[in-house]
Amino acid sequence: MKISFLIIGLSIFSSILYGSTLFVIYVQQSLLNKEMTSSCYITPLFIIAYTFLMLFVKFINCDSLYCAIYMVFALYLGYLLYAFLTALLIIIIKAFISLTPTIGIILLYGSPTLICIYGIINALISKVIRINLKFPGYKGKTTILHLSDIHLGPIHQKASIERIVKETKELNPDIVVITGDMADGILKVKPEWLRPFDELTIPILYVTGNHEEMNPKQDMIAAVELTKINYIGDHGKYKFKGINFIGEDFGNDLSECLANVEQEEGVPNVLLYHVPNLRPEELAKYNIFLFLAGHTHGGQLFPLHILAYYANACFSGLYSDEENKHHVFVSEGVNNNSPPMRVGCSRVFGLITIEGE
Repeated sequence: MKISFLIIGLSIFSSILYGSTLFVIYVQQSLLNKEMTSSCYITPLFIIAYTFLMLFVKFINCDSLYCAIYMVFALYLGYLLYAFLTALLIIIIKAFISLTPTIGIILLYGSPTLICIYGIINALISKVIRINLKFPGYKGKTTILHLSDIHLGPIHQKASIERIVKETKELNPDIVVITGDMADGILKVKPEWLRPFDELTIPILYVTGNHEEMNPKQDMIAAVELTKINYIGDHGKYKFKGINFIGEDFGNDLSECLANVEQEEGVPNVLLYHVPNLRPEELAKYNIFLFLAGHTHGGQLFPLHILAYYANACFSGLYSDEENKHHVFVSEGVNNNSPPMRVGCSRVFGLITIEGE
């Protein structure tokens, strides 16, 4: 069954790659007033071959070469998105005004290049979102650093964790929570990549996301458990400074998992789950004060924001109900899935302080 899904998925993905690349070539030829030749149809096949080369290199366990090939492929995916959109825009422009071949080609290949350069730089710039929430009867004051979508794999490895730890120390939270997608995909996360987290003297909580399913999940959890990170994804709970943290792994049925959550007087219940599939108005029936999630990446690459917005109950940032008693915070994530770029979103560190009312 898994092999069948893999073949179908690769077929669809390859078709999209081929069609998108061919469309860009078609627009190029039309700008140059040239006919489509057989070489135009053959050229996109090299991209498909590159995809299968990447999978083959991973299959023979040559991780360093796989990482290099993956990086080039990820950059191409980001570039192809904006080359395709630019080509589409050129078709629309040409319906109203004429473009000289020189201007058209500069627009076709220059625009996506500039957007990708911006996206790569923007993906490295951290944005700290500071939020203060009040909970009636809570006698403490606790600052939570919310991280999500670290995506360790071919692109982000130990150096990324070292930077995250450095930034965490500067923000000085009381506790760190990681809401899934610590892994990126089929390249297994090595325990040594996670070692810098051991430098932190505060608790670190972790639940899995959808990408851990490919890692596979049990290997990811095993790597985490060799560090000071507390895995609480299997209906786990962690009490810290008068706050009850509830962890659920990706794929768990939240309505079932949260059915018996009790509300202690003056004790906020904070849910950690990867996908933001509950709205603030729904949290009251589960006695959840704050729901921390990720998954959406804030769309990562505009205009994919539109898909991410409609595919999730909450999209990005803080959501609260009318009474301001229940809240959902969706992080745009720390790192990226595939293309190491961000266009129209940020690398986010959520710093959330809960105190008494």
